[in-house]
Amino acid sequence: MLRAMFGEQPRKDAGLLLEAIQAIRKYMYTLTSASRQSSQERRYIIWCQSFLRTLDDLEQSQFAAVRFGRKVSKKYTDQMSAEELDDYHRHLYYYNNALIRVFAVLDKLGHFMNERFSLHTERVKSRFSYFTVLRHMHKDKRFSDLEQQLYELKIKYNEPLNRLRNQRNMEIHTINADLLDDLMKAAEAKYGEQIRIGTEDIQQNLQDLEQGCQMTFRAAAEVFRYLHRRS
Repeated sequence: MLRAMFGEQPRKDAGLLLEAIQAIRKYMYTLTSASRQSSQERRYIIWCQSFLRTLDDLEQSQFAAVRFGRKVSKKYTDQMSAEELDDYHRHLYYYNNALIRVFAVLDKLGHFMNERFSLHTERVKSRFSYFTVLRHMHKDKRFSDLEQQLYELKIKYNEPLNRLRNQRNMEIHTINADLLDDLMKAAEAKYGEQIRIGTEDIQQNLQDLEQGCQMTFRAAAEVFRYLHRRS
């Protein structure tokens, strides 16, 4: 959908995204092909459909963040032309959207595993994340083979995921960039000082986002392959 903004053809699924999509669809097929479906199985089918949509949304947001990020070359916003500043703000919009979606998909995966495997993580912590579920799986030990695969992914992508998590928390819980910009302009108008806001290291952020997307796609693929093998 978002590729149309750049005059490109719709995405052809490939790589890790395709692996995740195929794993979800194979598991969903085992549920839909049953002659009779329980209410729980219908619930899992709806969950699978939701995963397909959210993975698509994540990839599209990442794609747009990358494309708009390539259009930004100036170091400071007050050096940008009006057109480049618009591209910078568009980049931030889609980058922050993708950033939030990485953890939204992971947390949705955690809640799905918690229900599908009857882990009862809510007894340990009422509001839990994907990583809380992973720690609980380690203690539970009933699904140690899957837990080990997911744990190895966590370790492999730990550094970029930590940086992304910090940025996600800043975006959700701390003063946002637009409000900060307004406050800085107000200070400039009041005190007559030129205050410049440096742009983020866009390429480093996008590299971390790429790593976060990879981890998310891989984790989804591992979970649904595991379920398909057991079905």
